[in-house]
Amino acid sequence: MKKLLAISFLVLLSACGEKPISEEVSDVEEPKNILENLTYSIDTVVVDPGDEIINLKHLNSIYVSLSPSKNQFYFFDRSRFILHEIDLNSLKLVNNYPFEEEGPDGIGRFVYHFKSLPNGNFWVQDLLGSTSVFSKTGKRIKKFEFNEEELLKDFPLGLNLTYELQVDFERKKLYSLPLLFKVEGKHFAVMDSSGQTEKIIELPEFDKIEKYKVEYNSGRDGGDGRGELVRLEQPNDLVLISSTVGNGIYIHNPELDSLMYQEFPHELTPLEKDVNVKNVVQSPKELEAEREKFHTQIDYWGFYWDEKTERYFRFASIGIPRANVDSPKKYEHFLFVYDKELTLKGEAKLDNLETIPRAGFFKDGKLWSYVNVEDELGFAVFTFDF
Repeated sequence: MKKLLAISFLVLLSACGEKPISEEVSDVEEPKNILENLTYSIDTVVVDPGDEIINLKHLNSIYVSLSPSKNQFYFFDRSRFILHEIDLNSLKLVNNYPFEEEGPDGIGRFVYHFKSLPNGNFWVQDLLGSTSVFSKTGKRIKKFEFNEEELLKDFPLGLNLTYELQVDFERKKLYSLPLLFKVEGKHFAVMDSSGQTEKIIELPEFDKIEKYKVEYNSGRDGGDGRGELVRLEQPNDLVLISSTVGNGIYIHNPELDSLMYQEFPHELTPLEKDVNVKNVVQSPKELEAEREKFHTQIDYWGFYWDEKTERYFRFASIGIPRANVDSPKKYEHFLFVYDKELTLKGEAKLDNLETIPRAGFFKDGKLWSYVNVEDELGFAVFTFDF
């Protein structure tokens, strides 16, 4: 709990014993690290599906969404083209909405993103970049057309304009990170609601990510690779661009139309990765050796916004060295808290935590993260006390 400084009063009485001459009140000060005495607990709850079977094969962040009220949780089953609606207060499956694969309202076979919008509709994108807005009942409301050849004429060939595409419904803006694995340099795009580019900005502070790419190509049966993740998210009003390579982020303020880079003075963890890796390897064994180097480096993850406390939360992980590559992977996990201006307010190591949530949301001051509980949809609910 926060430690509060006692409020003291100094009262000087006049010679005649009448009212005080002066009174001094000290300010209540917030600790430098508000997570210094952090404790946490995790409760697991399971959704009642009734007579329905919820297929969890494709349960991940690109197919789940939360309603603006945070009372409904949506999961799109891309195998059966069904949108499940779960009531988070009763923890029951309350509706199933079928979608069409083909036709005028066809959603397509290769759905890549399925996200709810503040007006109750859904933003749907396929692997080829085709993007539309659908109603809950599966009706296409609007289709977006992106002329990437024209929009990216001044940039390297091969950029994917719709990568990490985000919708700012309130401001009628679209944001993305036009990039591709084999194209060097990171970019941030701002577009209007018709898909016309307003600006594409280079992100030079993320050039360091390039040195952490590892690629293996056998020439016969394909290949494999390893690289750092870059993400774009808007957990609150600010648009945040972050990567797993370090704690530094780009912050886009839509109201000011500004973009700035910010790093954080973390003390419990390295500020970023620090390891030399081979960018091209010649065998799967060599690739595995390079991956093991990443295994013991810091990984910074995305941000969560808690409306109740008006704070951002962020996790990070550091791999513990293994005796051999067949040993189970274990990690040290950390939690950071920032105020609404993204000033660091606290950090803590999360002892005895086996895994951290990779996706979730805050509801009533608690972090909810969806989990598979013996093939049933459930949530791990984190309570943080500090």
